[in-house]
Amino acid sequence: MSTTVPVDAAEPLLEQCSPGLVPELRSYLSRHRLEVESMVRTAGREAGVPASRRYAKVFDGLLGSLFHATAATMSKRGNWRPVSLAAIGSFGRGALALHSDLDVRLLCKDMDGSRAVAESLLYPLWDAGLSIGHQVVTTSELIELARGDLPTATGLLDWRLIAGDPTSSQELLSRAFEGLFGTGNIRQFLERLDARAVERSGRYGGSVFLLEPDVKHGSGGLRDLDVAHWAARARWRVNDLSELVRIGVLVSREWQQIEAANHMFFRVRNLLHVYAGRRSDRLSFDRQEALAQDLGYGGGGPAVERFMSEYYRHARTISQAREMIMARAAPPSKRRPTERLIGRGLKLTNECVSLEDPGVLETDPSLALRLYDEAVRRDLPVYSFARDAVARAVSSLGFCEKLRGSQEAAKLFVKLCQVAQRTRTKSGSVVQELHDVGLLVAMVPEFSPVVGRVHHDLYHVYTVDAHSVAAVDRLCQLCRGELAAEFGIASRLAAEIARPQVLFFATLLHDVGKDIGGKNHSERGHEMARSILERLGVLEPDIREVQHLILKHLRMYHVATRRDIDDPKTVEEFSQEVHGAEGLRELYLLTVADVSTTSPTAMTSWKARMLDELYVAANRCLSEGPLASASGERLEEVRQSVRAMCPERGEREFLDHFLAAMPERYLYANEEGEILRHSRFARQAQEKQLSVTVMTDDDPYVELGFIADDRPGLLAMITATLAAARLKVVGAQIYSWKDNYGRTRVLDLFWVRGGTSAENVHKLVPRLERDFGKLLGEQLAPRDLVMGKKAPSSWSERPSPKVATEVGVDNRGASQHTLIEVTTRDRLGLLFCIANTLQEAGLTIALAKINTEGNRVADVFYVSDVSGEKLLDPERIETLKKNIVTAIEQLEVEGFT
Repeated sequence: MSTTVPVDAAEPLLEQCSPGLVPELRSYLSRHRLEVESMVRTAGREAGVPASRRYAKVFDGLLGSLFHATAATMSKRGNWRPVSLAAIGSFGRGALALHSDLDVRLLCKDMDGSRAVAESLLYPLWDAGLSIGHQVVTTSELIELARGDLPTATGLLDWRLIAGDPTSSQELLSRAFEGLFGTGNIRQFLERLDARAVERSGRYGGSVFLLEPDVKHGSGGLRDLDVAHWAARARWRVNDLSELVRIGVLVSREWQQIEAANHMFFRVRNLLHVYAGRRSDRLSFDRQEALAQDLGYGGGGPAVERFMSEYYRHARTISQAREMIMARAAPPSKRRPTERLIGRGLKLTNECVSLEDPGVLETDPSLALRLYDEAVRRDLPVYSFARDAVARAVSSLGFCEKLRGSQEAAKLFVKLCQVAQRTRTKSGSVVQELHDVGLLVAMVPEFSPVVGRVHHDLYHVYTVDAHSVAAVDRLCQLCRGELAAEFGIASRLAAEIARPQVLFFATLLHDVGKDIGGKNHSERGHEMARSILERLGVLEPDIREVQHLILKHLRMYHVATRRDIDDPKTVEEFSQEVHGAEGLRELYLLTVADVSTTSPTAMTSWKARMLDELYVAANRCLSEGPLASASGERLEEVRQSVRAMCPERGEREFLDHFLAAMPERYLYANEEGEILRHSRFARQAQEKQLSVTVMTDDDPYVELGFIADDRPGLLAMITATLAAARLKVVGAQIYSWKDNYGRTRVLDLFWVRGGTSAENVHKLVPRLERDFGKLLGEQLAPRDLVMGKKAPSSWSERPSPKVATEVGVDNRGASQHTLIEVTTRDRLGLLFCIANTLQEAGLTIALAKINTEGNRVADVFYVSDVSGEKLLDPERIETLKKNIVTAIEQLEVEGFT
């Protein structure tokens, strides 16, 4: 068995012979660490791999010297046992990040006497403060352990002799390569290696494009390059990936991309270690800002976006390099493949579509798209060798220009981009496959600048290219009916698309205007789409429709989530912006595909309902005129459905009044089961001045209901109650109605989070009711309640991207109200802050639409003055805008968040 040497109280041999050894070691380590750290802080190319190689050499020299000193001292005493000292892991690969693990192995013939060698060598290092992983092993034990333990096996592939007899190390490696990595076992080893890589990727988020990626372990991180190195070393016996160019496994261009990615990632990882003063590999938002500055991208959000865009491009290169090298390392099957020519330069190989002659790609680049067209048509996979040949061809000089010059290629590309069926590609998506092998960018080079482009916010989880492809895939899912339970209307409409070319290309290109970052990407994308589509041979009428959808692709979402869609004016004006009923259907489907793939949580059930209701209202407006958009047919259907769920007569009478008294927008915004729950809550609260309860619970989010008599400033009171309890509001609906006694009452619904679980919110309900009662009884002012509660928050605010505060005032978007739109960073107490400022300005809030997008909110308030009129005085408007901004800034200064 291998052994880990325990710490012993006895003084080590070397320290007995040299009492000043430990201080010398500390001085040596400190001096060289500072020198390497100085290299890292230069942030140039030398801060990456060169700095890490130099740091590894520091330990080579230190351990080599200690080893030889130990050997000399013990030989004089006659108790030396021959051992070899080897490095494994990143130390074995010869490149150590500043606070990487230091792993060594002592290889001996037998365990007798080896303990004293290990103690003499390692104790001074431990006493000097160095953490070093180690094992004392024999060749046979190590080989046997590696058969069942993958880390031990990969350690053998990293094995590098530092000092000692090279014969024993060479014997160990010979046995490993002949046995563990020999012809009979290499396939099994590679399969284990790949399975472990896939499992690790899943544990660290499963995507290259995480908001705060792990530079080492995440998908596309340095560990993926380690996996590629292990596969290459096991299969071809190379010591470095660069040697794969010499033996023809990689072409020069492929290696250059891998090398550039490796250098950047080492720079980033070294700087992360410098910032933290320890091993730290997560690229958090605050670290992203510091790195962007130190690496020369500049300061602020745009600089971070440039830095992270380059990071993601390199991460994608690393991820693809791992897959590519693993695929090329797989030994060929011993069975002779079955092949059959099928024409068009293609053949079937083992029931996979392949290339008859890959060399033809140089003269006939359209063959690459023919390959995928045939695979889709036959519902077969593409042969891995053929896929690899296409990926190589795309990276070769002149291929892409020839491909774009082919009319056949253009027709095939347009055809493939409209394929809705699930394909036999790796991801099941033909567009994703075209992107993975480089054909998407080859045909649409305008797409290249958005590859890896990222938004420095919490809402847009994926890079622009990943999101665009995912949106097309979501459209395909809708067409196949796979999401009928989640998106009923969208799935029905997607099955009846009249102009698939228009909708699919609008979806694919809707964000192409983000190539240079900044705002107005819809307008820029509108312009860019024309030249792209003309080159692809799309006809003029379809080009105009694609352009229009790209120009308007944000409009439906904004109207649904930030405007009162029960206002006929809102629906009428929106209906005039779409190109008829077909244009409305296409814009609706594009919006659903876009929003639902912005992030896993972007499309809430509330947003989905608002989009559905806007579509239904606009479609009715287009077909029957603006008055018909207010038709009560759908509302009556909702009422009847709710009544059918309530058989008890006494409850039914109250429910009938509730359904008649509540505003139409309430019935649009809530499902039948929710309406019944709200009615029962209102009935129970009839004899109470106020009532607070938990309506629904979707851990960690909780829906809270508040009922009270309506009065000026009521929203400020409720939001003060929530803020004082340190509850973060992520959504809200506010309604008023006249109850059976003729009182005007409110039913206000808030979706909140309070720490890490819903249970925290449940416990706070009695306190919420008590504090709300004090405010209603004027025993306490809302601001005093909020600022007087300084109990520690259960929230742990992580660093997040900055969000500018902007306040807009619109008197055209609603018939009877002024719209106040506030965009700022989400924080505790924000809703109270805004509502209180509006109340202090003498404004009545008729409707609030709370829209949270990551750490950014876009809240809209429909307000009027005390006389019920719009806010029209320009001076008063400017004062209000300044007061809102000041209040939000003061919220931060007072430390409430």
